[in-house]
Amino acid sequence: MQQIADNITDASGHFSFAQTGIDPASFYLLQANYQGVPYHAPVQFGPSGAATVNLPVYDSTRDPSSLRVHTLRILVGAEGQKIRVQEEYELENSSQPGRTYANPDGTFDFHLPPQANEPKVSVTGLMNVALPQAPERGKSPGDYKIRYAMKPGTTTLTVSYDADYSTGQFSISDRAPFPIDHAEMFVIPASLKVDSKEFKPAGTDTANNIQFQKFEAGSLPRGEVLEAVLSGEAAATSLPEDNSAEGTVKSVPNNMTRLGIPLFICFLLILLWALGIRVSKEWSRWKDVQAASPVRRQLEAKADALFNSMADLDELFATGKIEKKQYWKERLELKAKLMALLKKGPPLHIEPYATRRNPR
Repeated sequence: MQQIADNITDASGHFSFAQTGIDPASFYLLQANYQGVPYHAPVQFGPSGAATVNLPVYDSTRDPSSLRVHTLRILVGAEGQKIRVQEEYELENSSQPGRTYANPDGTFDFHLPPQANEPKVSVTGLMNVALPQAPERGKSPGDYKIRYAMKPGTTTLTVSYDADYSTGQFSISDRAPFPIDHAEMFVIPASLKVDSKEFKPAGTDTANNIQFQKFEAGSLPRGEVLEAVLSGEAAATSLPEDNSAEGTVKSVPNNMTRLGIPLFICFLLILLWALGIRVSKEWSRWKDVQAASPVRRQLEAKADALFNSMADLDELFATGKIEKKQYWKERLELKAKLMALLKKGPPLHIEPYATRRNPR
């Protein structure tokens, strides 16, 4: 996006932009910088062509005492001579009154095992967009940190990396800078042996023809090291595709195992899919490879409908009209349906979210 105008608020925080050069039919994003932290909000125009935006900002603090990890999900998949790991942290900033945790020395640090490749880190931002972060190396080998400011409320942070598994053994050794309320680990294939003091076996299950193991860990204090040693034979080939009926997702009410696994399968199929929206970059490259056909148009229409459903669901959750557990359940089901649809035909060309929602 390109900056088209800027202004400074008055003493009460009010601001305005002239209508000149602003097209109400286009998509705009408002950014306010306060105490060195950027805050964002989409601009929505009314029938008159004017828009009023209320953008909350917060005082900043270096005190991390109000932050904790509500849920940590670790997804591990061994295939051939590689093992893939994705760690998803659901961070809660419960400061009262609300304050943004900002620290120039780093706001979140993590540790990777010696055989791990360079990690990829992203934070779920406005409109559920995955915002890539630049991890910086710490003082000790395997230590990394990011400087993303943690605003009041929930922040979802994802760390993913590949590691060597040619020896048939891999050790996870990580620690969070904040207390952890609950941790889960999903392991594929289910034949792998897992030794851990913190993670306890929580059974096995099958989703989309893939069997997995689940492990759980309870409340962990700040700085507690999470360790697990995995060993055994990895999957020899790519994980099997789901050949069941289109969009079929089997779920059991209040069963969090069923919610986590579709996300794990998406991660193994397309690593860059971390939060489900970035594959559109690849579609545009192939949009002219195959001529339009009735089948292609039908697939595009179905994919577009799924994207719109995901966007509508995100908006309901952002406005507090749907509970968190129901939101994640429905969103993971929509992502699983979309993945099943994409594997059925040639690459599709789907319009970006802003164009679909704000047609010219």
